Amino acid sequence: MRSILPSVASALLLAVQEASSWGPDGHAVVAELADTRMSSDARKWIYEIMGEGYRLATSASWADSILHGNDSDRWQWSRPLHYVNVDNCEFVYSRDCQNNECVAGAIKNYTAQLTNTSLSAERRQEAVKFLTHFMGDVHQPLHAGRYTDLGGNTIGVAINFANYEKTNLHKVWDEKLIDEYEEELYPGTYVQQDADYDMDRTQYWSVTADEIGRDLNAGGKYAGKVASWLSKCESLGLDVCVNEMVQESASLACMVAYVNVDGAQVQNNGSLSMEYYNSRIETVREQLAKGAVRLAWVLDNAFDNFTTTTAAPSTTSTTTPTTTGTSSDSTAPPATPAASTTPSSDAVTYHGRAWTLFVGILAVVATL
Repeated sequence: MRSILPSVASALLLAVQEASSWGPDGHAVVAELADTRMSSDARKWIYEIMGEGYRLATSASWADSILHGNDSDRWQWSRPLHYVNVDNCEFVYSRDCQNNECVAGAIKNYTAQLTNTSLSAERRQEAVKFLTHFMGDVHQPLHAGRYTDLGGNTIGVAINFANYEKTNLHKVWDEKLIDEYEEELYPGTYVQQDADYDMDRTQYWSVTADEIGRDLNAGGKYAGKVASWLSKCESLGLDVCVNEMVQESASLACMVAYVNVDGAQVQNNGSLSMEYYNSRIETVREQLAKGAVRLAWVLDNAFDNFTTTTAAPSTTSTTTPTTTGTSSDSTAPPATPAASTTPSSDAVTYHGRAWTLFVGILAVVATL
């Protein structure tokens, strides 16, 4: 049975390396709605860093695209920054975010870099793009999922929605729930996100942004919840606030994402019915709304009372949001403590506990 080792290893490595979250549409929705909510001061400084008229949605998926392009080897250190793996639905920063290399550490680090005038203009531009993306990631429940299944990546499922295909639970939450939702809303022929990750998907994600935006406006069903979504941010500050975001997602992963409609755990090689979609899509919508509200808050607070102008505008910015990534000419450090600008010695390693699990499984398979 040793002949199965290469295929098993390839499948497991693919799962370990999985980093994308929400897919291009979810990230664009979070970014676009945050753009409509951030303060005029924050917008001024975003323009100062990124260029006049820049929209956050322009590069909302940049942090994913750099992991898969021609220059992807230079960015592999950033993979662990998209997620955190937890034990028993409980996030413990010291245990789960060692060396600050997880999505929580990344958000804190790149928030600090926004106003660090000792950094180059390009580094601060990268900070805007990383922060925009990671604030989407942290609100995808399975980006705070169990390390034993790598956030649902090793749980294969057949789904009875979004083209009725076989995929894994993680991708269901990254893309397929949103695909089904957008296909129901979109008036024309809908193209699923994984059909072409490089296409401009503005026409598709805009329908979701419009729907959730209306719910966030005065009189909408989310309008009365916004204060509670920001209460710990306002009272306890960014550090605690980000940790609470991760814990919120970890709880949703255990109570909603991993649980099938019959109350049992979603099983590998199991199936997810249309009822699963119908009962989970509201969680997706609300998490996208929370991500937008909190991203706007993070930007507002990062630039509050900031008056120093040093960064040159980007020459590649655009006023038209798209969901395709742009390449960069420099490699920024991982989520090291905010005061540091040097990559840690293990910046290119994967999340320690996920990697340990991978190596352990390989050792078992090798004995078969």
